[in-house]
Formats: sequence, C-alpha cells, structure tokens
Amino acid sequence: MIDITKLKTFVAVSDLGSFSKASEMLYITQPAVTQQIKALEKMVGAKLFQRQGGRIVLTEEGKRIYELAKSLLKDYENLMEEMAKIKKDFKDTLFVGISTTLSEYRVPELLVEFHSQMPGISIRAFVENSQQIEEGLSSGVLNIGLIEREPSDKFRAIRWFYDEIVFFTHPAHPFAKLGEINPEDLYSTDLIFREVSSGTRKVVKEELERLGVIFERLRIKIEINCGRSILSMVKSGYGCSFLSRGILEKELQEGNIVEVKIKGFNARRWYYLVFPEDTKMTFLANKFSKFILSKRENELVKDEERVNL
Repeated sequence: MIDITKLKTFVAVSDLGSFSKASEMLYITQPAVTQQIKALEKMVGAKLFQRQGGRIVLTEEGKRIYELAKSLLKDYENLMEEMAKIKKDFKDTLFVGISTTLSEYRVPELLVEFHSQMPGISIRAFVENSQQIEEGLSSGVLNIGLIEREPSDKFRAIRWFYDEIVFFTHPAHPFAKLGEINPEDLYSTDLIFREVSSGTRKVVKEELERLGVIFERLRIKIEINCGRSILSMVKSGYGCSFLSRGILEKELQEGNIVEVKIKGFNARRWYYLVFPEDTKMTFLANKFSKFILSKRENELVKDEERVNL
C-alpha cells in the first residue's frame, strides 16, 4: 500500500537535493528520512537516488516515480480539500515558512490563534531567512511563507504590513547621549549584524550605502542569525545594531536600550505572504492566508490589489 508520508519525503529529498534539508523542513530526523526512502526503494525494487557532485539526484527509476508521486500528491491535496468542505473536524498539517524576524515578535501569537480556530490540524513552522523559505516553497515542502523581502517572479506575493528598522544601543554608549549621529560616525563603533543572507541586513546595507557609507569599512564584530540574541548582547552593554522596531518596542519603553537616529537614514520594508506561482494553494494555506491578512487590514494594500484567495 502506498504511504503518502513516504511519497512526501521522497519528493522533498528530490526537490531539495538533500536528506538533511528535507529532514529540517519536514520536522523529522534524518535517520527517519533515510528509513522512509529505503522503505520506498524496497517497495519499488530499485534505487531512487544517487550521489552526483556532492548532491543527491534521482536515478532513472527515481525520475519515473517522481513524476507519478507529484501527480498523486496533488490529487491527495484535492481530496483533502473536498473532505474539508464536508467535515467539521478537519485534520491535516500546515507547513509554513516564517522569516527569522517575524518569528521573534509577531507571528507566534497568530499561529496560536489560528490553531485555536482549527484545533484538529497540526502546524509545522520552519524558521529561516527568506532565501531558505523560498527554496522550501519551490520544493513543495512548505505550503506558504511569510518573508521580509519581495520574492522572485516565480512566487505570488501579497504585501502584509510595513515595518521600520531602527538603530539602537545601550544607555551608557556615547551615541545614546547624542541622540542623533552622522552616517560616518558608524565607522567608530563596534557593530552586531544579522547574517549575510538576512533581509534585515540587505535593507540596512542598501540604505547606508545610499547615504555614502562604505559598508565594508564598518566594524562588524559579531554576525548572528537571531534578532533576540542581538538584542540581548546590546542590552548587556556591547556595541550597536539594527533591528525591526517590533522586536525592540518593549525594551525601548523600559529604557533598557536607546534608539539613536542617523541623519537621513530611513529603512523601511514590507513583509510578504508568498506561495508558488504555478501551484494551487492547499485548503489550509488558503485559510491561513485569509486569517493572516485579516490581522493588519489598515496596513495592507487595497483589496483589489490582492490575489483571489
């Protein structure tokens, strides 16, 4: 008997070209991924994958199974959607990708609220930078994503809400007493930044370069892919950084950190709800989209600019 779970794992490994990436996005251990693939290979009676240049690729037999598996999984999603229209106790899993920044201050509470409305479902949230989430969407492992940059053309995107990135430090830092600095003053202080592939870093870099700052000359001493960790380090008295205002609001109000204005600096960006252009949204992804979009109605684009969900 065909196991839908094994087929999903097989397609994920194929699209991502990695057992470890498939493991991470599917929320199962790598040994479990290997076991499922071996079980499927035993059922088929042939090897489905082979190594090629350090990457996992399909064998000829694997390619034949892949196309059929994709078609079967699509039919399965359609079946689940029809069942959902009939049953009130709908059970399925939503695989959602969330950019690191959003995972730290806005989306967790919304996930809890959404689940309370559909208690029979499971939610698997994959937290990574926007690039990794796009890869997960392309592979079909993720159903929908919330990212901090405009995606590539192969995705359908809906603007969710507008966000501001602010420069901050601890109250004892010399910049805190000034209140406002010139862009070139940044050369004189130690900085903590998000990782190179971060959407936050990209926006800040572009804005600073617009103001004439040579980014490579900045004293970036620590790089880390977690905004909360950056906040903790600055609170402890080390350096300065840039983060979304939403992450910092409470600490700013309590005086644990201080916002410092940079003359001419205005880093703002939209967060986007994204899903593959050429793929029909699953029932759960559709429900989640409508739920998410209802939460920031006053900051969204006009109704007529949205896609039909």
